[in-house]
Amino acid sequence: MISNPHGENEKLGEIKEVLEENPSGMTIKGISDKMGMNRNSVAKYLEILTISGEAERKTVGPAKVYKISDSVPLSAVLDYSDDCILVLDEEMRVTRANRQFFEKFDFDRGEVIDESARDVDIPIFDRIEEDEGIPVFPEESVLPDIQAALSEKKKRSTEIEMEFEEGDFFFEIEIIPTTFHSGRTGVTLVCKDITKRKQAENQLKEYRKRLEELVKDRAKEIRRTKERLSSLINASHDSIYMVDEDCRYIIVNKELVERIGVDENELIGSNFEEFHTEEETLEFREKVEKVFETGETVRHKHSWDDPERHFLRTMSPVKDPENQEVEKVAVVSKDITFMCDCEDCEYT
Repeated sequence: MISNPHGENEKLGEIKEVLEENPSGMTIKGISDKMGMNRNSVAKYLEILTISGEAERKTVGPAKVYKISDSVPLSAVLDYSDDCILVLDEEMRVTRANRQFFEKFDFDRGEVIDESARDVDIPIFDRIEEDEGIPVFPEESVLPDIQAALSEKKKRSTEIEMEFEEGDFFFEIEIIPTTFHSGRTGVTLVCKDITKRKQAENQLKEYRKRLEELVKDRAKEIRRTKERLSSLINASHDSIYMVDEDCRYIIVNKELVERIGVDENELIGSNFEEFHTEEETLEFREKVEKVFETGETVRHKHSWDDPERHFLRTMSPVKDPENQEVEKVAVVSKDITFMCDCEDCEYT
């Protein structure tokens, strides 16, 4: 293994330049003679370039000829990604990183490549050594996930939040077990910036929370309104109620409950015809239909025979506030018996 990674990179660069100057290809001996480097070292560097995809090898007779690869090298492919990508070997040493990673985390290659992940100063690799020497991992650290992916050989994913100078960012990190050309294993970290998605999700949560609060406030307001309305109509000596188009009771006051003589819960949802004669029901239904058809208030007198009582019934439309279509009919039935006992009753 070469002890000086920076010297290795220089030699690899020099061999690539020689190959670029000779596009038809060169043998190990040819490169060795041109560079003044022993054949074993040339062969070793060419093997590295071949494995990385930067050079390709073909056999011509007894000789092996090397040339710059026509395919796009892995390093270039990684740079095309919008995600930050890191490749770690089984010892958790960083072997590759793409341009987006260096730009996002503001690192130079020399600070990261060939360094242990534990020594790279970013939150996803944080760990804290306690007094007993037992490592504790902060919430945003993915070192335990990396170790698990290496041992289990299974893909793992997690979401973390990291703080940058320009604000907080959210990342979805996929940890993918990877096998290299040499047969050794490692992991590839794909860090996808999901900040906009998380911000949208958080905004949606806030909107939902606010909506729930508004619904609760509105429900309280409606409940208070209904309570005030109930108090108002129950204080009246007139029968006040509301029916739908099928003449089913929707709202009733105490006066009507007492007049009909049934429990309020039994009355709500029941039909007018269940408590009145066929003749009374026919008359009532005709008036309800007229209100629905005209959208106007209808007044008429109706009477009971036993005991004899007379009522003035006022039937008013309850309209939908948006389309102004009649939805229900509000009824006020006023007892005018004492007024009709005289000969000149105006309601006769």
